[in-house]
Amino acid sequence: MLANKNSLHRRLRIVELVRKRGEVSVDELATAFDVSSVTIRSDLNYLEQQRYLIRAFGKARYVAQRPGENVLSAVSASATRQAADMAIARLAADFIDDHASVFIGAGVITHKLLPLLADRSNLALTLNDISMVPTVQRFMRCELRLSGGTLDDDSTVLLGPDAERSLSALSLDLVVLEAMGFDRDGNLLCADPRLADVYKAALKNAKRIVVVAYQPALQGEGAIFCHVSRLGGLVLDDAIDPPTLDLILNARLNVNRREEGILEFRNQ
Repeated sequence: MLANKNSLHRRLRIVELVRKRGEVSVDELATAFDVSSVTIRSDLNYLEQQRYLIRAFGKARYVAQRPGENVLSAVSASATRQAADMAIARLAADFIDDHASVFIGAGVITHKLLPLLADRSNLALTLNDISMVPTVQRFMRCELRLSGGTLDDDSTVLLGPDAERSLSALSLDLVVLEAMGFDRDGNLLCADPRLADVYKAALKNAKRIVVVAYQPALQGEGAIFCHVSRLGGLVLDDAIDPPTLDLILNARLNVNRREEGILEFRNQ
């Protein structure tokens, strides 16, 4: 009887996780729930029969039934991502006060954050992504500074020693960065080691650090730029696996606020 209850509880959690993320691999589910891939495949077979999800290429994909239809249709991953990005950006904006000196790093979510700061007064804003400049000029009235540095041929992000030197010389009230995930030691990761060096420079004299992320997961690849214990705030969607959540809570970040599908952690 206990085994059946455990199985039912796990399957309900699988449905919820797949619903929030849109698509999850068998290996990710096995790791998240600490069971074998054989067990997960059995769960997915049952859930597919019950029409909660569909399986394709070693992944489980959430499906929703449209009103008046008998055909299952996959939830749009891009629509889910865009909605989550905006919700994360809205909560992150609450960390930014009037009169603050702020560095906002490159990223999809951090870019979406900028129009939400239109009502802030007397911000001193520093960027290292030149694609963000038109957005700032359109929506904000603030002191605007670019970090300096060099561009790759197909990039808008300023990198290199000049960017690092200019940022390390600033005294910043707040730094807002976007992460791709965590390693198992609780370090935050980005994809490019050069970007990690720029972020480390910005953090040198920062009073507070806030990180945003979409579906961050434990992974071995990526460049370290900060440990989670240094954060003043973390905003992400709630489709995170249990080991990642444990890392966050062990760093004494407490859940401060929840919106639909979004979590905000603060260092109290």
